[in-house]
Amino acid sequence: MGGVLPRNWGPAFPRHATPRKQILMSAPVVELSNVRFSWSVDSPIVIDIEALCIANAERIFLRGPSGSGKSTLLSLLAGISRPNEGRLQVLGQDMATLGGAARDRFRADHIGFIFQMFNLIPYLSVLENVCLPCAFSERRLARATKSGGSLQAEAVRLLAHLGMADGELQSRTATDLSVGQQQRVAAARALIGAPELLIADEPTSSLDEDRRAAFLDLLFRECELGQITLIFVSHDASLGSLFDRVVSFAEVNRAGTSWLGKPAGRP
Repeated sequence: MGGVLPRNWGPAFPRHATPRKQILMSAPVVELSNVRFSWSVDSPIVIDIEALCIANAERIFLRGPSGSGKSTLLSLLAGISRPNEGRLQVLGQDMATLGGAARDRFRADHIGFIFQMFNLIPYLSVLENVCLPCAFSERRLARATKSGGSLQAEAVRLLAHLGMADGELQSRTATDLSVGQQQRVAAARALIGAPELLIADEPTSSLDEDRRAAFLDLLFRECELGQITLIFVSHDASLGSLFDRVVSFAEVNRAGTSWLGKPAGRP
């Protein structure tokens, strides 16, 4: 695919968009074509996407109201679920062709995930939580060790960049942290080992405006350093201007959306 954008870049990439220069020179990290998904044979289709592409190192803001299926799409991208139909490629790998164990390995090696509720292990220390992904991926362990000199040193570096340089703080368990501190630990855990794709599901929903802005600045800085592709999901449209591109879930998802009272993408 070389140095040009694919023909089916899709409706989520507007003609007037001006992404950063390196984005234009990259093949897609994520590419969906006629992807459909329902939770069971008898349940309605919740994901029906004709085309969606996301380039290397691009920062995407995926917006849409709660309950619209955004988290379902993220589960497909992360290989937690598998599409019923269509082609879903992440880093050139067709996720529909992988079994459950292979998708788990792929996710551990290539995808960082910041959960809305953070999902930290309560009895582990801050440092242990951050290092945890490298226990499941030799690839990320090797990258973290190369970057920081050792796994623990890289975890400390990430925490410091996210405003948690205090050694005493790093030894606390997750239950002893504030919501804002838990959020930054979750981000450091997702970033360690420089995964190629970072997915953030409503990670700032519990933060006030000042803390949200500071967190996004730090997150963007780490993604820039590692050339990490970021998919950031939120219903807060005010954040969209901070990203390379805003993708409206209603415009790319053709599945019926009762929360709008009309089919997706139609006036």
